[in-house]
Amino acid sequence: MRYIGIPFRIVLPGIPEPASGTLPMEPQEDGEVRMPETLAIRGVSTLATSTEQARREAEALLRQCQERVAAGRAGAVLDLLDINPEFIQHAWVREAYVRLSEQGLLRRRRGRPIGRDKVCPMVVAGLVGQLIATGRVKNLEQAFGKLEELGLMTYAAAKDSFYRGRREPRFRPIYLEFPELEREMTAAEVEYLQRAEMVESGRTINRTFEDPRLGRVEFSLRGF
Repeated sequence: MRYIGIPFRIVLPGIPEPASGTLPMEPQEDGEVRMPETLAIRGVSTLATSTEQARREAEALLRQCQERVAAGRAGAVLDLLDINPEFIQHAWVREAYVRLSEQGLLRRRRGRPIGRDKVCPMVVAGLVGQLIATGRVKNLEQAFGKLEELGLMTYAAAKDSFYRGRREPRFRPIYLEFPELEREMTAAEVEYLQRAEMVESGRTINRTFEDPRLGRVEFSLRGF
């Protein structure tokens, strides 16, 4: 029996989990509304997804970009990379980027580039999540109001940012395959991969490992 392996990568946008004590308990003394330049975090979580869902997201974005480039909108390649820079790993994107650059066609369209947020929506999602998890508020609406009360951002800005994080494609997982790197695999390699632990629905797998830069890291994978 012959086995063919195709490398792939799944990219999951991270939601930072603020460290304990990061959110102030009282409003800022000067009464101004501003987010600190840096926030301490204790970990990162992701939204639930599946490889098939992530594959559909990636294929839809790539197809849209290819259609726009074919129609003469070369800047669509830059728009795609603004949505998710990981797309540069795709062979077609790399080829188009180099070719259009050499032809002098790779220019940004007018207007504010994608992803130039004053506060990243994923950070807002993390702050909202902590407020609810710690019992300081009961729901999303109260969390948006609490962020304004604490002087971090206005209610309207918090609500808009949070839901853009749920709605916009730049915050969705993508799945990329690299068929140009496919190779024949031995039976021993396939047998080794088949011993991988599967995450079943409703089950959580916890692992701890040492990172040379971060130190002790705890990793949890939950099946839905």
